[in-house]
Order: sequence, then C-alpha cells, then structure tokens
Amino acid sequence: MFKVRKITKSCLSVTAAAALTAGMAGMFPVENGEEWSAVTVSAASTATVDLSKTYQYIRGFGGIDLREWQPTDSSWSQTYQLSDTELPRAFGNGKGQLGLSVLRVYVNPDKNQWKNTLKTAQYAQKMGATIFATPWEPPANLAENGSGGIRGGKKHLPKKNYAAYAQHLNDFLKYMKSNGVDVYSISVQNEPDYAAEWTAWSSDETTDFLANYAGAIDGRVMSPETFQYTNKDYYSKILNNANAMKNCDLFGTHFYGTQRSQMDFPALESSGKEIWMTEVYVPNSEANSANRWPEAIKVAENIHNGLVVGNMSAYVWWYIKRSYSFLEQFKPGTNQMTDDGGITKRGYMMAQFSKYIRPGYKRTEVTEQPQSNVLVSAYKGDDNKVVIVAINKGSSEVNQQFAIGGQTIKEAVRYRSSGSENLAETKMSPSGGGFNAQLPSNSVSTFVCTISGSHGVTGTGTDGPVVSEPVKPDENGHFFRDTFENGIGEWSARGSVKTEQSGKIPYEGTNALLVSGRTAAWNGIQRDLSSFTFEPGKKYAFSACVNYTEGETETADFSLTLQYKDSSGTAKYANIATSTCTMGKYVQIYNPEFMIPEDASDCQLVVETVEGLMNFYADEIIGAQAGTVISGPKEQEAVTTTEAPVTTVTTVTTEAPAVTTTTAETKAPEEIKGDSDGNGVVNSLDLVKLVQHLISLTTIEGDAYKSADMNGDGKLTVIDAVMLKNKLA
Repeated sequence: MFKVRKITKSCLSVTAAAALTAGMAGMFPVENGEEWSAVTVSAASTATVDLSKTYQYIRGFGGIDLREWQPTDSSWSQTYQLSDTELPRAFGNGKGQLGLSVLRVYVNPDKNQWKNTLKTAQYAQKMGATIFATPWEPPANLAENGSGGIRGGKKHLPKKNYAAYAQHLNDFLKYMKSNGVDVYSISVQNEPDYAAEWTAWSSDETTDFLANYAGAIDGRVMSPETFQYTNKDYYSKILNNANAMKNCDLFGTHFYGTQRSQMDFPALESSGKEIWMTEVYVPNSEANSANRWPEAIKVAENIHNGLVVGNMSAYVWWYIKRSYSFLEQFKPGTNQMTDDGGITKRGYMMAQFSKYIRPGYKRTEVTEQPQSNVLVSAYKGDDNKVVIVAINKGSSEVNQQFAIGGQTIKEAVRYRSSGSENLAETKMSPSGGGFNAQLPSNSVSTFVCTISGSHGVTGTGTDGPVVSEPVKPDENGHFFRDTFENGIGEWSARGSVKTEQSGKIPYEGTNALLVSGRTAAWNGIQRDLSSFTFEPGKKYAFSACVNYTEGETETADFSLTLQYKDSSGTAKYANIATSTCTMGKYVQIYNPEFMIPEDASDCQLVVETVEGLMNFYADEIIGAQAGTVISGPKEQEAVTTTEAPVTTVTTVTTEAPAVTTTTAETKAPEEIKGDSDGNGVVNSLDLVKLVQHLISLTTIEGDAYKSADMNGDGKLTVIDAVMLKNKLA
C-alpha cells in the first residue's frame, strides 16, 4: 500500500477549513478583474505545506531522442529527430521552452553507431541536463537467440559473456566522455521483463550481473528498467543481495500498466538510493493524440503519482518528439508535419513540473488531496522558493486555499494550463503565509512562491498552520532520547524488515525495539534528523544500545551510520561509530563529537550491522549536544597505549550501565600503524573502518589515512586490510 502517512498528515478537517475560509476573505486574489468572495468558496481542507518534512531529491524531468528509431522520412522531407531549433525548445527554460533537465540516450549494440547520440547529448549537457544511458541489446557477437515471446526474448546474453558485456557498457561511457559527455549512469537492460523485440533477462540473472560483474563498470550503474513497476522481484532480489546492492547506484523502472496503488515500494524507498521513472507514455500512443484535451491531464496526474506515491527522483517520458508526445510531429488532425515542432498539450503538462521544479529541489510535505478531484504536491528549492503544483482533474471549477506553514509569502506567481490556456501567468495576492486560488475544471496550476520567515519546524493544528522552534536540548543535553516504552516513535524500517516494540530483553525500562526479518546487513532502522535541529557543519553526540540473542557468530559489529545527500544529490554514508557486541550482552555504539558534513541534506540516523543477518534489539538511542557524556553498557575496557590520549574511560559492571567517567589529556603520537579511526588505539574497530573505506561506506583522511597505510605505499588497498588483520591476530 502507498504511504498514507505522507499524504494525510497535514489535512485540516472540513469544519476547520470552512471556519478558516471565513477569515481569509482578504487573502483572495483578483483574477480577471473579479475578486472572489468568501461566499463562493466550498468547504475544503487547506493545502498546507510543511517544510520541516522533506522527501526525495528531485533530479529532473526529461525524455529520449532515439535517433536510430526516428529516421528521416523522405516522404515529408523532415525528420522525426530533434532539429536544431527544437533542441533549445526541449532543453531551454525560457518562454516557449519545456525546461527538460534529463536526457535518456540509447546504447547501440554496434559501437560504430554511438556517434548518433552525440548531437543531442552534447547540447543537453551544455544546457545542464543529466544524461543517462540504456542498452536494449548486447553486441551481436555476445548474444544468443532467445526463446521468444515477452519473457523469452528476441535475444539472450549467456553468463559466459557477462564480463564482456560489462566491458561493452564501460566502453560506451568512455566513448561519451572522450566526446565531452559525462553520462550520469548506465542501466543493465531496458525492459528485461518485456523483451519480445530485444534481450530478456530473469531477475536472478540481472542480480547476478550486478553482484559479480557490474563492479568493473567505471561509472554509476542503474538497475534493470522493468516494463512495469509491478514486477518488483527484479528490485527485491537486488535489495537482498549485498554485492548487487553495493554495485547498484540507483534504480530505474517504467510505468506501463502501473496503477497508483502499485507505485509505492517502501523497501526500495528506504534503501538510500534514488528511484527514477525512466520511460512511459500515458494515456496512449495514438497518432495525433498529443493535443487532445482534457485527455492530456492524465500526463500530469501520472507525474504527480510517480513523485508523491512512488518517491521518484526523476520522471522521464518516451520520445520527446512524436505525434503523441511533447513536441508536435504532425499538425493536429492531419498527416503533415509541423514546421516548428511546437509544444503540445501533453508537453505543457510536463512543463507545469519541469520548468519550475528544478534539479536539486526536494519534495516536501503537503496536504495531497484537500478536496475531491484535486491533487497537490510541493517542492522546496535552496533559494527561498517553494513550488506548489495543483491538479484539478474534475469537471467543475473549485476554489482552493493554500498555506506554507510558518512562512511569510513575499510573492506568488501562478502558471496555469487548461483547455484555453498554456502556462498562463498570473500574480497572486498572498497574505501572510497563504493565498487562495480558483482551479478551473481540468486544469493544472503551478504556484512559484518566494518565502521569507521563520525556519522553525512547522506543522498543522486544528485551527490551521502552527509553528514551533527547532528542538532545544533538555537538561541532559538530549535533543531526543528514544526508549521505546510507548511504541517505536519516529523510527522506521530500513529495507525489508519488521520493526516492533518488544519487552523480551530491554536494556532499560520494560521495552526495546526489535528488528527482525533482515536479508542484508544494511537492513536495520532509521530516523530522520531535522536540519533545523541537527545542522550541517556542526558536531553532535549520538548513542545507541544494541543486542542480539541468536546468530551464527558469538560477536557481531554494529554501526551507527549517517545517511545523507551531498550537494550534488548523491547518496552518501558516514560512519558515526562501530562497536562489537557479544551475543546476549548489550553494547553501546557512541560518538560524543560527530560532525555532520557541511553539504549534507536529507539526513537519517541508521542502526545496522557491518555484516550478518541476525535479528537484533535496540534501546536508549540518543541524539545530543556535542561532548555530552552518555552512559551505556561496555563489555570491556578499550585497549590503550601509554602514548595515546584517553578521551573517555568508562567503568561498568555487567549488571548496570556506566555511571562514572574520567578524562585525561596527553599528547598523541604522530602515527600508530593500523589506527584507521585515529583514536590512538589499534583494535578490531580499525579493521572495520578500513574495510568500510575500501567499499566506499566511509572515508579515511589525514593522519588516520597514513596510519591505515600498513605497507606505506601511499594508498589504501586490500593489502593493507590483510596486514592489519594479521597484526590483530
């Protein structure tokens, strides 16, 4: 089921909305010389934006210019391909332009044809678009005949040629780069689940390729792009294979035959990797259908559902130019091509999103369905811009109230497309943090709002928007302390796991959080960290107590991890702390001064294991001011040297948490071989840190890098890990 929590939390009751309407008459805009009065407003919920809750990073919107499949047709003396005048119309963002920011390109199985992609790709890159590549078939010498049909495929790639296929994909990336095009990612296969005309792969085969061969590709690798998002086994098997997951940088899917209720996939959405909708056309591909109205509204509705329900970071159409697409290929109602490739009604539906929700924006919380037939989504930029897109897919005009909680709207400009309008621009008349707008039947309205006001945490109460300050630490310095005595709080599952309150073996009190059904080491629990409270570039203390009671090993390493997006929107993972737990005994994972990276956004605190699939318990998870001493269980004293500084030495008993601390300051040695975490101590945690660096889960820098370089060759490799392991043996 899709995330009801995301789309209902901000709703006001109809009664409260009606009461609010009466007090908002002064906020109504003047439209076409007529001021709308409160009397004409129907009782409906306010669509309230909550900027404290953000979701996925928006990579952008786009389509494909597949020149091999769109040849010049001599009978019309014009090409199906994007012309020199149509390229700026597609990728520019001025008047009469679509503002597309993503281009999909075709990986021809014949490398001699790769030049076909260059013209559009080079132009799109110049305009700042993100470019990704999709293969339909391997080179002829690598393929064998498929067994036929949708599942059997026209062709099949035998496993003996997987390594050569990975090299083929790698060669394409190198070719594009040598011609000035940086391809953001390359996928495994186009529609392996619907392959009557190209190459079929089973879900086991694509997972095998990702796990064992994709690591040789020098670039980001996208999952296979399934024909329907309903075929989730292709993604589930990747999620449940640690190596495949490591080598899969983002997920792609197509939306053909995919209903709104099938677009949600919580396990994938909590994986920390972007999901892209990489191909679809809706509602049909009938000739000369691009300007049908109100049929084109379904394009906007599909984009909305993909972003809101599916948490897609990119939405990519099929052909940019076609008789059913964004740029006209035929004059409406004729078989004659247009001279200028004008924007179609379907194109304007895309433009309502692509022109105003720019790369780097983040989807934020808003009342998604404030009244019947109205769909609303909202997006926050980094330049005090908030974009609200409202779709009225009903046959009647409605009045809708909008509010941005805790903010003052300085300016609001509406761009509206309807049966008689195409991005018609109107300046609204906001009052405080809200405004009111008419939504004509079968219309899409995009409101670009410039805000200035409190940046505190916002929410919605029964009387409308409310504002609270960023969380202040309590008397112990704690911003939050999760004891799980009254449920699981703000923690959620990470991957395909079950999370539940358990009274079996709490660390303190009567309950702990039980995490079960894990199929990968990264499966665990996660909690959003508000940037209002946990500010990038500042230090904080984090602690968690963990335990497990059954498994294949007597000890297991548990980690606190910060998952975040960097300034480019790429998912990153920073190790906060790692501790070794002995089965049946709680251990504390603790870092008193962890700095959140300066460019971090969408931060989540994660509890996971370094390896192993055992069920585990978590209790007493705390986020606090930097330097806060947080007591917790510890099975043995840390191994120290006389030269190393002692930052916190904790005395404990097996029955109770630590209650005393002593601190001493001494001069640290210049280098302790093997001290990967830089704490002056060499133990198993340093080996964990080094391994995490080698698989890009964390980064070792500075003096710690020199210490971890066991053989002194100036770089960190598996050899250093082996030498450190031997030293610890």
